[in-house]
Amino acid sequence: MRLGVITTMADNAWGGSEELWVSLANQALLSKHEVFASVYNWGELPDKIKEVESNGVKVYKRARISYSQLSGKIKGKIVQKTVAKNQLHSFVKKTTPDFLLISMGAFCDIEVNPFREFLKEVSVPYALIVHVNTETYTINPAKINGFRLVVKNAKCIYFVSKRLREQAERQLAYGFENSKIVVNPVNMESTGVVPYPLSTTVNFACVGRLKVDVKGQSLLLQVLSKRKWKDRDWILNIYGSGPDEALLEELITFYDLKNRVFLKGFVDDIRKDIWGENHLLLMPSYFEGLPIAFVEAMLSGRSAVVTDVGGNSEIMKGDELGVIAEGVTPSSFDKALENSWAKKDEWEAMGINAHKQACEYFGNDPVSRLLEDIVEMYKDNK
Repeated sequence: MRLGVITTMADNAWGGSEELWVSLANQALLSKHEVFASVYNWGELPDKIKEVESNGVKVYKRARISYSQLSGKIKGKIVQKTVAKNQLHSFVKKTTPDFLLISMGAFCDIEVNPFREFLKEVSVPYALIVHVNTETYTINPAKINGFRLVVKNAKCIYFVSKRLREQAERQLAYGFENSKIVVNPVNMESTGVVPYPLSTTVNFACVGRLKVDVKGQSLLLQVLSKRKWKDRDWILNIYGSGPDEALLEELITFYDLKNRVFLKGFVDDIRKDIWGENHLLLMPSYFEGLPIAFVEAMLSGRSAVVTDVGGNSEIMKGDELGVIAEGVTPSSFDKALENSWAKKDEWEAMGINAHKQACEYFGNDPVSRLLEDIVEMYKDNK
């Protein structure tokens, strides 16, 4: 089989949504399939895409449509109106895939005109993977019929959590009978419980891209700036990189948390460098699909305080695993963190329970099962 992969992730060169298609591509190569990938041109390829390219995937770059600077945004709009759809058709013409897998950073990507029109026109069978959706997203009424046609024509639509599918059903008034839940791969060589830190000072960890309108780090700093939290014995380690690093540094100073909050950047060994040092995960995200950082914490034997977004409540079932904040607000997250703090003597046991739950949820090689699914759809279409 000749498998074509198109990723629509336009805001960053790399993110958690890319892990699945890259792992799938490697698995497909091992199974003697040919793989071709179309990615946005960020100049130098991210390391993991370089690696999959060196393994045998033929990678094609296309012009970007999303930029942070105003001049870039104008350029991106021009690209959308002129060559974006043509570049997608050109990718298919050059590579002649038997099947297309569309890895979507977000469900709303179908609303982008050239992408939606391409999928309406392409003759190659395709499946979609939806990694992110939000409660507040609404579809432009003028585009809803084209949107429905794209999802109806898909051989399968994969969602990384049930919550994302429920949101999409509401947004589109469509039943998604042609859908399945797929689990993202975990980027860890081992998944045993990491020994619990001996430090008497509580070490919180916040793990994720430094983008406050998605991951909510600024909301967390606001909560921890309250006097009641400053009077308690804790530190917060923030891991990751991203465009809001400078803002977070300024907020740490603004909230007088310089001796309590530390930006740790990116680390290579998640289990040793993060969960060997920290007692509890704090994840105040505004939206998620099924966050890999949360899964990695559970698989390492750590409890968490998270917001009720994406699939968080699907993998953390029960108060014996952690605490879920009902809303994404400072007061809601403060209440959830307060509830967790009252049970901090139980965190180690809660982490062990979380580990058991995560092992049950993620134990069945999702990448191999996804590849088997795609091969079956390809054979059925022959």
